[in-house]
Amino acid sequence: MQKILDRLDALEKQNQALLEEIKTLREAVKAEDTQDRITRAEDRIAEQAQTKVSTAQHLPVSLSGMILFDASQVQGTQNSNFQQAYGGYGEGAPGGAATLRQSIIGVTVQGPAIAGGGRVNGSLSMDFYGTANSDNVFRIRTGEVSFDWANRSITFGQDKTVIAPLQPESFAHVGVPALTGAGNLWLWRPQVKYEERHAFTANTGIIFDGALFSTAESATLVPSLPTAAATGGPALQARLGLTHNWTDQTRFAVGIGAHESHSYLAGQSLPSRVISSDFLFKPLAWLELTGTLLKGENFANLGGLPVSLASTGTSLFSVKGTAGWMQLALPVTKRLTFDAYAGRQVNASRDLAAHQIGGTFVYAGNALYRVGPNVVLGFEAGRENVVYANHTLILANRYDATLAYLF
Repeated sequence: MQKILDRLDALEKQNQALLEEIKTLREAVKAEDTQDRITRAEDRIAEQAQTKVSTAQHLPVSLSGMILFDASQVQGTQNSNFQQAYGGYGEGAPGGAATLRQSIIGVTVQGPAIAGGGRVNGSLSMDFYGTANSDNVFRIRTGEVSFDWANRSITFGQDKTVIAPLQPESFAHVGVPALTGAGNLWLWRPQVKYEERHAFTANTGIIFDGALFSTAESATLVPSLPTAAATGGPALQARLGLTHNWTDQTRFAVGIGAHESHSYLAGQSLPSRVISSDFLFKPLAWLELTGTLLKGENFANLGGLPVSLASTGTSLFSVKGTAGWMQLALPVTKRLTFDAYAGRQVNASRDLAAHQIGGTFVYAGNALYRVGPNVVLGFEAGRENVVYANHTLILANRYDATLAYLF
């Protein structure tokens, strides 16, 4: 019995020694883990100190953009008159070129909180697509100061018209977006916008946008009055949209919009009116269909193809037209996407003289491959058809190879 008691006493002393050793080891591990965390935090702080962007008001600022290299080749009919008058709406003069001018840089500022649980935010996007070989190379694309609440926003800034918010995906056409003059009302113009958002369910909601929009009357051309300059007042625009998400990767959206303004030229007031419909249909993760349909008169001031006004000899009138575009996107893998898009604008032939443009038809396809998470290699080929009222046809084929570094 005594031997048993002695052995139990020895085991108890050994256990006590083991517990003390375990306690010492735990304290050492804890101290080492704490030091590792401190070291990592110090490294992170040092890294942020080197890369942070700050403002005088100490507001959170994020920098974004794209370095875009584009090499292009244009083949087709040479028409100097068309290039001079409508160069911004075409594929460019025949020949090869390479440029970095379509690169974009932007900033986003998260502002202070305001009454009602809202917040003031701001953003600005710029590129280098201004006038080449001059001091006006830097150009503002879009920008805004917005007062945002949970269900509504009031925005002061510059952007596309609210009646045509979508546009095709293309890295070859960034300085002037794809399908310009062929269904895509792309012009970025000053505007004041009010947006109201309401959800019926967790997956379904509606969006209403109303805007006062500054039209670009410099695009309102009358060939018979080449020296006349049109002016205009603010346009009234509205759009009602419906959205529904089936899953995180499948959804449907549709919208209808209306535009009303007037162009003033030679003592006359000429209406500019457009009815629009846009849609996005993504029934599968690897299939997406988007597009816009337009019908109206005198809408070159939104980015439509001139001519938008014509003359009877004694008076002016608005040229009527229809336009639209559609894009099919096939994201076959996380890295590879194929896109095919086409657009068209048709001006009413009865409103035009023989030397004026009756319509355009543009179609293209591209392949976009993500070499890395923020590096995109692209190839695109397309054709532009421009038809005059006298049936003269101008053709242009364009081929682009692009490399985009997103940041």
